[in-house]
Amino acid sequence: MSALLDLFAGSLGGAAGVLAGHPLDTVKVRLQTQSGPTPQYRGTFHCFKLIVQKEGFRGLYKGMSSPLLSLSAINAIVFGVHGGTCRQMEDPDSITSHFVGGCAAGMAQSVIAAPTERIKLLLQIQDDKAHTKFNGPIDATKQLLRTHGLKSLTRGFLATVARDAPAFGVYFASYEWMARSMCKDGETSTLSSGQLLFAGGTAGMLSWLFNYQTDIIKSRFQADNSYKSYMHCIKQTYLERGYRGFFVGLNSALIRAFPSNAATFFTVEWTYRILLDFNVIDNVTKEAEKICAESQLLPKCKRLLTQTDFWATNNHFLLPEAGSTIVDPMLHGYRFF
Repeated sequence: MSALLDLFAGSLGGAAGVLAGHPLDTVKVRLQTQSGPTPQYRGTFHCFKLIVQKEGFRGLYKGMSSPLLSLSAINAIVFGVHGGTCRQMEDPDSITSHFVGGCAAGMAQSVIAAPTERIKLLLQIQDDKAHTKFNGPIDATKQLLRTHGLKSLTRGFLATVARDAPAFGVYFASYEWMARSMCKDGETSTLSSGQLLFAGGTAGMLSWLFNYQTDIIKSRFQADNSYKSYMHCIKQTYLERGYRGFFVGLNSALIRAFPSNAATFFTVEWTYRILLDFNVIDNVTKEAEKICAESQLLPKCKRLLTQTDFWATNNHFLLPEAGSTIVDPMLHGYRFF
């Protein structure tokens, strides 16, 4: 029951993260996939402005249903594989173990992430209503299967693995290192909301910095069927825009990490507060009960508990979304296994 509640809270948090971060993800994709010597978009803010002017705010959320539908499945794979891999390591709590576990999780979730992102990208790059090819993720999936077969859905799978394996490894390891560096006496439960957000956002940014060039190639390869191979895509990208073509849209990805994490944290925290308020869960710490008793607010004060109490009352739960296009692990210091 506890695992189901954790998955429920984590999925809601992940959905909130997607809602908050998808507009900048759409901007990133538009910047990455534009081709030719005279690009339509000059930068992040110019792209954002043009999308809103021509397509309205709805244009920023094109393709969002695709990652939302796959969120729970990716969550289960990421945290399950990461935890299982860490347990097999000689020192499960070491930074190296978290890096290896993150890499394994990134590889495993690519099975779902690759086709999901393929659909998402095709919907995001549709900027002309008169020539809209796909009406939604289901329609896009049907058309791809009908015209090109199952192989078309998995286009870009190797690039997804090449991006997400190291990206998740860097994310897990850097988050764990920063969280431990900021906590007192090794107790990560003492970290404040601001510190947790800083660690998660910075870890997401680092994961992008180390793997953004791979994401560029993946996005262009998945969005354009004219590329015959990854090497062909790399050469064309360089011929069109030089080395700068491998960094276009990076600031969109970096900026996106923090609002996504903020939305995720807020939603997960209040999901647990509401569950406590309606007595769905009741694992309140003794310290929290003492605070409530002294304030003469029991039993109605459960939703007034501090965030630290919530971290302490749940020794495992899922907090998705940080840097990756769909979902990145946002781990609290307490282990989920």
